[in-house]
Amino acid sequence: MKKFIAFFFFFLLIAAPAKAGYYDNFKFAAKENIKPFARDLGSLLGTGTANTARSLGFSGFDLGLHAGAMLKPSKENAVLDKDKAIGLGLVQLEIGMPYRIDGFIRGNEYEGIAAVGGGLRYGLWNVSDENYKVNAAIVGMCNMVSAKSFYAVHWNATLVLSMNLPVLSPYISGGVDSTYLVAQAMEDASLSDSSVRTAMPRYAAGLRAKFGLLYLSGEAAYTHGEMVLGAGAGVRF
Repeated sequence: MKKFIAFFFFFLLIAAPAKAGYYDNFKFAAKENIKPFARDLGSLLGTGTANTARSLGFSGFDLGLHAGAMLKPSKENAVLDKDKAIGLGLVQLEIGMPYRIDGFIRGNEYEGIAAVGGGLRYGLWNVSDENYKVNAAIVGMCNMVSAKSFYAVHWNATLVLSMNLPVLSPYISGGVDSTYLVAQAMEDASLSDSSVRTAMPRYAAGLRAKFGLLYLSGEAAYTHGEMVLGAGAGVRF
């Protein structure tokens, strides 16, 4: 258990470099670097949205911090420093509604970069809290990111499966991240207002640990040939 908690705090620290000074390098991007940058950004935004497929239930509540990190940018992403991790952390608030539907909003702001979004989660069958039973849910969400030299809109659709266990509960997910990014205020004026669209599959596996109302989670996702690591913590009831 101590190793699992250390894993969580390590990846939250990795997410810390996601601040404006780092992403400001985008204004120097060449045309061929914009699309790989958009793919990496979409990968971070789509990480850690769900660590269980169990619906909250009517009037249920979840408040947590979800962070995603890549130990280094993808090979084609020459916008960012190859020797630095990239990350993004978002505060997420979830509310349970009738018919196994959860609604959530999420966001965070760094100096010069802001992200906000939200979505819905739908349980595919009646919730089970019995040990070794599997829950399933579909998640759909949209995120928007704004910085000095770009803005982006990200969509995600994911199927999540999780198994009930007393403390450590495993989960797996598969889905698609789609990102639309528009460059602005670029050093190369010909690239200002240019846009790209990306779409990529994502497959993830992780564990969630419960301590009463508190939880910690960690996951590894594979997308566009890269590994994206996620961590989360919060309170849920």
